[in-house]
Amino acid sequence: MGVSLWVMAKIERFTKQYLNNIQHACTVILAHPAVKQIDDPDYGETTVRVKIVVEVPLPNAWRAKGQSPNGVKRFEEVYLDFPPGFPLDPPEPSLRPDFSRDLAHMQPWLSEDGRPVPCIQDGKMSEFIHQEGIRGVINQTVLWLDHAAEGRLINEKQGWEVTRRDQICDYLIADEDALRAYVDKRGGYRLLLYRYLRGESPVKPDWLHGQIIDKQVPLNQKAARAIFREDVIDSDRRLFLGMGLSLVVWPGKTPSGDPITCAQYAPEDVIDLASLKGRAALYGCKREFSDGLSHLSSCVKDYDQAGPFNLAIVFCVRRPFNLIGKTTSIELCAYFIDFNAGEAFPSGDATPVRPAGHREQISPALLARLSNFDVNDDNENDLPWALIGTGSLGSKLAIHMARAGRAPISVVDNSKMNPHNVARHALIPPSGDMQLRFIDAKANLLSNAVRGFSQSTNPLVHDVVSVIHARSLAKKAWPKGTWAIVNTTASLRVRAALSAAGDSLRARVIESVLYGRGKLGLIATEGPGHNPSLGALFSHFYVFCKSDNVLQHILFRSGEHDLERTAIGQGCGSSTMQMSDGRISLFGAATTEYLLSRQRDGLPENGGECLVGLLDESGLGVSWNHVDVPPCTIVKCGNGEKWSVHISGEVVNKIAQEVSQWPTVETGGVLLGRQDEISKAFYVVDVISAPPDSKRSSHEFVLGKEGIGKKLDDYAKETNWALYCLGTWHSHLNPSGPSGLDRQTAHAIGLARLAPSVLLIHTPDGFQALLAQHISGMGAR
Repeated sequence: MGVSLWVMAKIERFTKQYLNNIQHACTVILAHPAVKQIDDPDYGETTVRVKIVVEVPLPNAWRAKGQSPNGVKRFEEVYLDFPPGFPLDPPEPSLRPDFSRDLAHMQPWLSEDGRPVPCIQDGKMSEFIHQEGIRGVINQTVLWLDHAAEGRLINEKQGWEVTRRDQICDYLIADEDALRAYVDKRGGYRLLLYRYLRGESPVKPDWLHGQIIDKQVPLNQKAARAIFREDVIDSDRRLFLGMGLSLVVWPGKTPSGDPITCAQYAPEDVIDLASLKGRAALYGCKREFSDGLSHLSSCVKDYDQAGPFNLAIVFCVRRPFNLIGKTTSIELCAYFIDFNAGEAFPSGDATPVRPAGHREQISPALLARLSNFDVNDDNENDLPWALIGTGSLGSKLAIHMARAGRAPISVVDNSKMNPHNVARHALIPPSGDMQLRFIDAKANLLSNAVRGFSQSTNPLVHDVVSVIHARSLAKKAWPKGTWAIVNTTASLRVRAALSAAGDSLRARVIESVLYGRGKLGLIATEGPGHNPSLGALFSHFYVFCKSDNVLQHILFRSGEHDLERTAIGQGCGSSTMQMSDGRISLFGAATTEYLLSRQRDGLPENGGECLVGLLDESGLGVSWNHVDVPPCTIVKCGNGEKWSVHISGEVVNKIAQEVSQWPTVETGGVLLGRQDEISKAFYVVDVISAPPDSKRSSHEFVLGKEGIGKKLDDYAKETNWALYCLGTWHSHLNPSGPSGLDRQTAHAIGLARLAPSVLLIHTPDGFQALLAQHISGMGAR
């Protein structure tokens, strides 16, 4: 059959490649076993339509009648509209004009010539066609028709599909849980505060975005005057900001006492007040809706501003079973309608109504759910944590956690934001001269940002150490019940103060810090009862890095900034340490995931832990080593001093092994680690065996000197003096306290060294310790 000149003229509008693509698609479609007929293409102005006939696999009883009880025919017409971008963009399927739209999984719009459009795929068709091809489109269409015929488009196992509003440009933001909480068996309505932003355009559709403020209003004529208003906020762009009310309506119960439920799916076709009233009747809340409108109309009849004002209407509809992906059966169906003072709806039932898509408002529960983090519904903030330090790393941590619905309850930092800080800070500065507003305390700025996530954070613009020491401030910073205190300051002073605070802190401390321009990171978590403490954890960290050449070089020998040579532990809080925002973000994101996992699974119960992160060679990722740190054995010095000795589990084992090798004589060695003048603590993390010239007997141990000086010097140099000699240890064969000789030895060591040292004694009953400290002017006493 030839092609008419008229058809040829229409074909010439399309490219040859486009037509070839459609021809190939038709070949694939015709080969599908369910396709019984394919017609010649219909060439439109911008698209090409292909009509096919597919056989729906009806049961035998229905096949004889030619259709299912709900009207789905054995042979159904399907129209495929191929867009100009095909095959990059998928064709849109549509059905015969009289196909019932009272089915789920039906698009809210019609094709250009009024045909119902089925929703055949849960997801974007533009993605689906590139995965399954045109044959997959036909498969899904036939499957949809099969389910439609059998009434299986909605089933209890899958859940109730909410009324589709896919291409609606009007949105209503509301706390869905708060609205559902109003629903009871009595039926009724509530008037809640409501704000909206309206946009008008001569070339684009008007739009309206609203948000319900969950605050019930006892509306009367006087109150109405203070509520309703609409102002122009941008005359050039035709933007209007208004405030008014939302009417929330829900159905009551049947005469038998059962809650009214709507099991009928209906496509969204509300266009005016008349059809909105019909929808209220379908949902079982006709009376409640009428009462609400009547109340509103009576309150604005004498209002002196004409309007129009916008009213948001939300029907809380009970469905027969839970909605898809929800744990509730109450569907929220929202609409916008304008009303006026005096006669609220002068056009009566012809007053236009616009369906609105519901968007859940920002809340900790929503953020936690989207972050795949479970939240206790009874107490969403059941794991409150405090943040110390709001710099580049701390700010990222706070914002990451806020996005998961777990913002800190407090932030402590007395520093101000400066222009150079924004190179790596999580907060975004305003443009132009508005940057002046950005020069404020970092804690205040971060707290303001957290409020945008519908969470509250208490800013304390104080020196961290003063907060630790002041009970009134500490109660605000980490009140009773605080889950953890997270330190991101990279400050040795702050770390020392936290270690010294001990039991006065109301929570365990977690510290996150970077080294070597972001090549190395550490997450250190204290154990129960602050054992091991931060001081012990960092001492373990230094030992761990000493045993690895790469880590040792970065931490102790890289020379990337002078501070690494003079103050071990000075991290990326230093103003001299330069790195990209992205590199800090790698470690900030990892710390966030660590905190979330620990909030989910609990903090370590049998000690603390260190997670050591190393940037890989590509600079794109971080590998992490997990180091368990058992509780330390803590020994108070027995000569009246406040000092204590924190002995790592590994050192305890090494000493026990050494003692077992010399069961009949006293033995000993040298203690290595760090000491902290603030917390008055020796952190013992390693030992050096006694030199070969040491003397052992049943009543005395004398430490030799052969090679010991070089060993200690080499050990300290390898860690850039992060770890050094703390003193000595020796054993007693019997349970006894320090001997007179021990005390003389401690005194002699104290005279010989300016730094405090410790003399540790191992006995069958445990450890005892003496402090060896030089005291100027005390002579030989």
